[in-house]
Amino acid sequence: MRRGIATVSLSGVLADKLDAIAAAGFDGVEVFDNDLVASPLSPSEVAARCADLGLSIDLFQPVRDVEGVPPERFDAVLHRFRAKLAVMADLGATTVLCCSNVGADTVDDPDLSAAQLHALGELAAEQGVTIAYEALAWGRHVSRVGQAWDVVRRADHPAVTLAVDTFHLLSRGDDGSALAGVPGDRIGFLQVADAPLLDMDVLEWSRHFRCFPGEGTLDVVGVVAATLATGYHGPVSLEVFSDVVREADPAVTARDAMRSLVFLEEQLGATALPPAPDAVDPAFLEVPGSPAVPPLLTALGFAPAGQHRSKPVTWWRNGEAHVVVNDGAATDPALGVVAAPVSGVAERAKALLWPAVDRTRGSGEALLPGITSPSGLHVFVSDRPGGADDWRGDFEATDGAGHGDLLGIDHVVVAVPDLRLNEEVSFLRTLLALDAGAAEEFMEPHGRLRSRAFRPALGSLRMVVNVEESERAAGSGITQVALASPDVRATVRALRAAGVPLMPVPANYYVDLDARFALPPDLLADLREHGLLYDRAGDGELLHAFTAPLAPGFHVEVLERRGGYDGYGSAGTHVRLAAQRR
Repeated sequence: MRRGIATVSLSGVLADKLDAIAAAGFDGVEVFDNDLVASPLSPSEVAARCADLGLSIDLFQPVRDVEGVPPERFDAVLHRFRAKLAVMADLGATTVLCCSNVGADTVDDPDLSAAQLHALGELAAEQGVTIAYEALAWGRHVSRVGQAWDVVRRADHPAVTLAVDTFHLLSRGDDGSALAGVPGDRIGFLQVADAPLLDMDVLEWSRHFRCFPGEGTLDVVGVVAATLATGYHGPVSLEVFSDVVREADPAVTARDAMRSLVFLEEQLGATALPPAPDAVDPAFLEVPGSPAVPPLLTALGFAPAGQHRSKPVTWWRNGEAHVVVNDGAATDPALGVVAAPVSGVAERAKALLWPAVDRTRGSGEALLPGITSPSGLHVFVSDRPGGADDWRGDFEATDGAGHGDLLGIDHVVVAVPDLRLNEEVSFLRTLLALDAGAAEEFMEPHGRLRSRAFRPALGSLRMVVNVEESERAAGSGITQVALASPDVRATVRALRAAGVPLMPVPANYYVDLDARFALPPDLLADLREHGLLYDRAGDGELLHAFTAPLAPGFHVEVLERRGGYDGYGSAGTHVRLAAQRR
């Protein structure tokens, strides 16, 4: 598969974009007309630069509003098209993208559009150029791929072909079946973009929220597969523009883009990568050591369970919840996960260009590879309990190993900068095969919080990714750790007795809770006494409480799930956010 990307998909000036695209390993490039117009490099200099970088110029794009033009204005279109063909000749590009007309005076006449494209095809053929005609999702009269194909067929010219763009096709409600009956040799170009599913004006959606395959929710794989099934053999080229890529470092964007194509190829069966793990479970939380950490863990009900054989690392345990304290680390908290086979996950991370954590490994110690997510979170991968690369095998057990009754780490919350959100989604999906839940939004006292939960198809790992739009944003990394308790009331009492500061809950919350659920008075009083938040969905219930920020830099949540409750207590999030701000 030939991998390409449009220069519009990266920030910066044209020369910097080309350097980043080549460094990421792309085969070819779509040159965006605006990038060229604004560049001090001539078209022939751009062509030479691309040749030096090993990049082919696969497409010149776009030439807009060339069909459905009132006949008296078509001579101006011919003049403009000839001028762009001359530019293409200097670039050495042989395919040009022409978009469906969006003008208010566009004529709704497929035969007129076809005749005008035929005339342009004649000019293009003289220069050895092929037109790829694209239905913009917001085109005035041609907004769907089927309409564009109808115009191409009517044009009946070998130099006039169809352009397929996954975003334009999917955003109009079509899918891969819309390409049924289109011969592969009549598809001139394939552009690929994903996006979150949003209910908004399609033009605004396109301009601000496109993302790379695997970062959104559209069926990009289905459309690309349908295009390839027609016999199309041209480039698979990314065309993504959004608020994120306009600000991000072009080198970072180009690497993220290449990763998305590798993942797309795996989904298409065109590339064999080490498989994603079948199941993913939480293993441990790692925190940097400090004098405040041991007494804090003791207050949280943890006790030392083991000492690392070769490193200044102590394993603490409360039931099935595990924390390792690294006295040799000055980094932020990290997360250990169980995801076998360990070596396969490490190889998969390498193939997908996810950076490895630099660490030393003693003789006979667990492999425990570390991978850094775009938010900066270090994720360490352990074997299943008892396996050759089980992290616990590196520790000499101490007394207290069975202390406590916590059920384990229920979930972790990770703060991600807005510009890295799409990459973080890609990390969780492509490496660990986590599925995304519905996006949620909460108003903070000083901003907005966007949140999304991720879980594997098998396994108990839960990760919640938060983007905080506030001047007081917490930065990045782990901001909250939720510990599952069989009896949250008893856990809360023990925390209070040990002096752990708990989040105060305003009395108004319990008045509202009564209004929403009509709880029995004794239950409501009990919740108030223990400072517990409450939620209910069907037969399931959630009881939970939060600490104040603790020494490692995050809050701890203790929770009890009943009756199959599967959520995170979203209805009380605004109360928690306000209390934590205070």
